[in-house]
Amino acid sequence: MIWEVFRQQQAGGDFVHCRDVHAPDREMAKQFAVIQHGRRKPTNALWVAPQDEIAHVAPGMEIEASEHGDEQSWTVFRQDRAGGYHTECGELEAAGVADAKREALDTFAEDDPHSLWVVETEYIGEVNGDDVAFGGTTNKSYRFAQTYNVDPAAEEVEASESEQIEAEKQRGDI
Repeated sequence: MIWEVFRQQQAGGDFVHCRDVHAPDREMAKQFAVIQHGRRKPTNALWVAPQDEIAHVAPGMEIEASEHGDEQSWTVFRQDRAGGYHTECGELEAAGVADAKREALDTFAEDDPHSLWVVETEYIGEVNGDDVAFGGTTNKSYRFAQTYNVDPAAEEVEASESEQIEAEKQRGDI
């Protein structure tokens, strides 16, 4: 199953789509998202949502008939530019996917030709700083044995260790 991943850089900021992960369930998707998308850049939280539950809508697109039933909460993402990433732009209440698409266009399209994604909020899984320690830098030690000239490698080892120590200080691990 494919899960789309959204990253929030700072508390209170928008969640921005940053690619996907392949995982059998939500918990594994959250773990893979942390490993693949939460360690290289400053991260406050990650969201994962099943790709199959994300509905695409764009201005001028035909939308099926409305459903009737209880309203659910939906999260809406707006595409930044043609072919670009989607950024969280708000929430809405709707009785089904057709109503959510229609409401998203009415509320968030704003004469913008780019697409929107709508996903029922209950399908979004969140990982935040209470669940895992984000940040730091990627440990580059696996690269060090690639040369016979030890001086540059020693400098890189020292620089990487300094980066790790600084990242641990920023996270409060030290």
